[in-house]
Amino acid sequence: MLTLKQLETFVQVVELGTFERASQRLNATQSTVSKRISELEQASGLRLFDRSRRNARLTEEGERMLELAYATLDGAKRILELNEQPERVLHRVRIGFTDLAALTWLPGFLRDYTIERPDIRLDITIDMSRTLYQQFQDGELDLVVIPQVPEAFAQPGVETRLLEEVEMAFMAREGLVDGPRPIPIGALERYTLISQGKRSGFAQDINRWLSHQGMAAANLTADNLLALVGLVAAGRGISVLPKLCVQRFAREQGLEILKTIPRLPTIGYYALYHGGVRIRLLEELAHRLVNAADFTRPFFFSEKSSARS
Repeated sequence: MLTLKQLETFVQVVELGTFERASQRLNATQSTVSKRISELEQASGLRLFDRSRRNARLTEEGERMLELAYATLDGAKRILELNEQPERVLHRVRIGFTDLAALTWLPGFLRDYTIERPDIRLDITIDMSRTLYQQFQDGELDLVVIPQVPEAFAQPGVETRLLEEVEMAFMAREGLVDGPRPIPIGALERYTLISQGKRSGFAQDINRWLSHQGMAAANLTADNLLALVGLVAAGRGISVLPKLCVQRFAREQGLEILKTIPRLPTIGYYALYHGGVRIRLLEELAHRLVNAADFTRPFFFSEKSSARS
């Protein structure tokens, strides 16, 4: 059986040039050194030294073995150092968010969490929820924060944690929608409906709900949330948007929140993560996300602006 002692002896013989010098360095007898080299050759099936010469001269097979021996001994050293220097261990977690989190509480969370947990490196992906969920299923992401995905709750090995229920509302440029308030949902059908595309989980949920109310799907799409707000502010149509988040700067953008009958449902945002050997790390991270999540306040929105609204 091949051992680290054999590899260490082999390296010492090569570096010092003779079996005698290697035995002195290793504080072992020369016969012990010879025995370890013979056992290494027997275990590997390779002839490592040209014994026709006085000095320990490597064969071609020995040259190849030397490179692997260095790598193996270095790897073994790193393994032993794990327990001696645990502070050097850096845990990498691949985590995905939609742009609503990125526009609200995520920047503050990353700032604080990076300071508090320097041992954890968060690799961040910002994308549409359906894309993130597919990457999560494919094992490319360890944790995602996305609107509820019904099939995820029945998937073995997937843990879920509710972060927040986000209130949704129809919005339009002031003066675009006439008539009494609250507005029957059916009365909005004559306006252009702007929505995020098929890769958006919350857009799919809203479109499904609107379909049950007899309302047609969106005929204008923009995947970026800020672009969506911009199109509504430009008077291109109406859209379903996160109410409290957009409400903070709706007046400055000339937007109106449309009260409807019936009211739109809330959208639950969840942290999804895989179980397994890293379950405690991911559970702790999910708990921190629950405490940090606030989808109501844009990170770029000042307290002064909040007071005016």
